[in-house]
Amino acid sequence: MNDAMTAGSLNLKLKDPICVASCPGSANAVGPLYPPETECARVTGSQGIQAYKTMVMLDKYCMPDSDLFQSAADSISSSQSSEQSQKLIEDLSSIPAAWPVLLSAFFLAIVLGYIYLLMLRHCAEVLIWVTIALVMLGFTGVGLYCIVNAETLAQHLPAKVRAPEGYGDKEATAARVLGGICIAVAFICGTIACCMRTSIDAACACVEVAVDAMFEMPSLLLAPILKAVGKGIMALILLYGFFALLSTAPMTSPLMDPDSQNSVAGQVVTDHVQGVYRHFTLTTQQKVILVAYVFVSFWIECFLNALYQFIIGYAMAEYYYAPYDHDGEKDVGCCALFDGLHVGLLYHCGSLAFGSALVAAFSTLQMIIAAIEYQNQATGQSNRVVDAILGCLQSLVTCFKWIVELINRNAYVDIAITSNNFCDAAKSAIEMIIQLGGSMAVLNGATIVFSVFGSLLIGIACAAFSFFLTTSETFTAQSSSFQVTNPVPVAVVSGFIGVSVAACFMLVFDMASDALLYCYGIDLHTGRGSSTAPPALKDLVHNQGHGEK
Repeated sequence: MNDAMTAGSLNLKLKDPICVASCPGSANAVGPLYPPETECARVTGSQGIQAYKTMVMLDKYCMPDSDLFQSAADSISSSQSSEQSQKLIEDLSSIPAAWPVLLSAFFLAIVLGYIYLLMLRHCAEVLIWVTIALVMLGFTGVGLYCIVNAETLAQHLPAKVRAPEGYGDKEATAARVLGGICIAVAFICGTIACCMRTSIDAACACVEVAVDAMFEMPSLLLAPILKAVGKGIMALILLYGFFALLSTAPMTSPLMDPDSQNSVAGQVVTDHVQGVYRHFTLTTQQKVILVAYVFVSFWIECFLNALYQFIIGYAMAEYYYAPYDHDGEKDVGCCALFDGLHVGLLYHCGSLAFGSALVAAFSTLQMIIAAIEYQNQATGQSNRVVDAILGCLQSLVTCFKWIVELINRNAYVDIAITSNNFCDAAKSAIEMIIQLGGSMAVLNGATIVFSVFGSLLIGIACAAFSFFLTTSETFTAQSSSFQVTNPVPVAVVSGFIGVSVAACFMLVFDMASDALLYCYGIDLHTGRGSSTAPPALKDLVHNQGHGEK
């Protein structure tokens, strides 16, 4: 055994790594971890090299067993403390180990989403104000905590949470600024909520009607979870394909390619981590192929979203035109979800693909402009004129994309009702937006409030759940196969998962309420009677001066 190691002076030399078939003495080392690479230093003899018991860390490194060589393990961690980029990589690479937490956050978000819909059905107005109050109290509480504990905030952080580099020099100032930002966000949220009070009161009844329609057609209750699972699986498949395509590019490191020292990537890599750093060098042809792949990926995701919107619109049209029975209830079928799926794929697949291709084109343009902007800034000599031009282009593309998405969602409802092709449906949708602009603005304003605050609440709940779970012994022990070096990235990813799943639920009643309003607009436009329109919808439109005289 190496005496220096027991004294805690062992250091990792990542510039000259030694690749081994398996970690000595580790119960987790079953078979080879990674095959030896050509640039790794070879072990040519046993002189001066003595084996010691190790454990597998992050499925990559053979670390000294912390139970036997605690000082040596601590010294390795301290030797890497100056490598911020390496620390970031280590923190992010531990996220897959927390897959049970991420999976739990996914199911928690689904449960909270259904609870949110159930509460919207019975007390939408009360729920939205309670949600707003909770979000405001949350930001205010965090802000006050940061301000009160400004001098000693770093001492109150969990053991596994590291403060940013240089934070200790200006701890009080940074904490007070963070607290002030949180309080300002709470104030802004409250101000926006008060300004939109009229919209909230006017549209709460319409949202309750939309949620009522969902509960009267049980198959629609499966729509959010099916969308979340379907789009999630498709996103993983497309992401895997992207990285597989990216892996066809030649891979180099600063040690293998001297020219990389002059590149942007090579300049940010210190000597300490050059041995394990890798980057891809793409040819022009590969870049074009990647852009094409990204466009097709966006197109597939947008098509799934378009199909989802069509299904909701088809179901809401079926609900809207169903007559009331003698009990004041609508008699609708229970399989509207599957009916809409059948009609959309069999009869309107081309229209949905055309509309989604437009959105995918704008999304790809956004990505290309962002990549050009990043390259312009990464050189360290960014041109301000180019930055301004790229910023304007990005704003224009984003604006046009939003307009196309607004037209598309109404066009899909028109297709579900009239069976028009996409171009005719888009024209009718524009006319309807002009005719019912005030009512749509009020309803969209209210649903945005419901969606934003509901998504924030579910996302915060998932992030908090994951943070406290990853600070437990199961995820902090170095010998655990689920070890998480830093709970913050896991909490951030869990919060993103929560918001993404919540968005699927929010889109249901958002799209449902818009579809009901569009159906009523068609009745007004054609002069037909609106005996099947829900009373709350009539009140909303009449209050905006668009109703029947």
